[in-house]
Amino acid sequence: MSYVVQPGDTLGAIAGRHGTTVASLLRDNPSISDPNRILPGQRLAVPARASAPVRAAQSATTYTVRPGDTLSKIASDNGTTVGQIMSANPQISNPNRLSVGQNIRVPSARGGGNSGGRAGGSSGGRAGGGGASGGSGGGGSGTSVTAPQPSATRPQGTEAAPRADAPITSPSGTWVLPTQGQGLKLVLADFSNAARELACETAAVRAVAEVESGGRSGFDDQKRPKILFEVHKFRKHTGQRYDQSHPHLSAPYKSPRRRESYRKNQWQVIREAFALAPEAAVKSASWGMFQVLGENHAMCGWRSVRSFVEDMYISEAQHMRAFIGFCRSRGLLRHLKTKNWAAFAEGYNGPDYASNNYHTKMADAYRRYSR
Repeated sequence: MSYVVQPGDTLGAIAGRHGTTVASLLRDNPSISDPNRILPGQRLAVPARASAPVRAAQSATTYTVRPGDTLSKIASDNGTTVGQIMSANPQISNPNRLSVGQNIRVPSARGGGNSGGRAGGSSGGRAGGGGASGGSGGGGSGTSVTAPQPSATRPQGTEAAPRADAPITSPSGTWVLPTQGQGLKLVLADFSNAARELACETAAVRAVAEVESGGRSGFDDQKRPKILFEVHKFRKHTGQRYDQSHPHLSAPYKSPRRRESYRKNQWQVIREAFALAPEAAVKSASWGMFQVLGENHAMCGWRSVRSFVEDMYISEAQHMRAFIGFCRSRGLLRHLKTKNWAAFAEGYNGPDYASNNYHTKMADAYRRYSR
């Protein structure tokens, strides 16, 4: 069948609505040279809907959308995927537009852990998180935000059944960091959608994205999310047990080793830490376009830090999800709306924000984007 691209569409959203995948769309539309650039009015060939989603819809519960909900959050909370929810709810034309009080059908979980909403990075919109490009991310600067931990979806010490979209694993089945992600990008319309949700200006969201990512992308040239490893966070999450054996990975906030670490290849740093303590390592890094600390995954809408990291590899839409959730949890929306950059930076980057001039950098970027 054919489909005409609508304003705000992404390949991920189109794939979710039609029960297919981005890879299948790209295979059937070889004229698409950049999967992050499709135009309204463009006609696409869409593979026939698979029969599997119908089976999922036969076993589903009714869920009423609540304030702050997104399809990816609902999917994660219920052990399913955005694609399966879309297949069970053909009335949803835009996965980024849910209404409070809306009733949707949620397919029953079928044994796989937290999918985190794998819609291939459906266009920005609803999400949650926060961090910093040159210092401690998502509450950084030696401060930590405590959020209630969601209940586990499976007994501690067990693993979910393998999924087709699972990260690269070793032969023994242990968790390792992928060497490459999907790296799906946002477009300007996604920033506008996020700004509407946050009741602020698009220029304000773009300013934060630019300063936090150190540019305008949440991924490096290998399609890995941009990261910044924090030695003082790793020290906290490992109970200081590596202070003597690995002082370059585990040190106090005021130690000169912290800034020395920033100048190193961050993927080499985190891989070394990951080999010592995987969960502590990813919690100690800030991730993606908005540099959200892994330790803040729960307040941003993820049930586990592992699912959070997996999503950071997928798309900048997941980075945006983290940003919005963090801003909501920390009460920063009013500062974005009023462009009080000092207050925003203090809540977003921590009390040491001025040492890196986050507030002035954001103000300068905002002025450029608002012209």
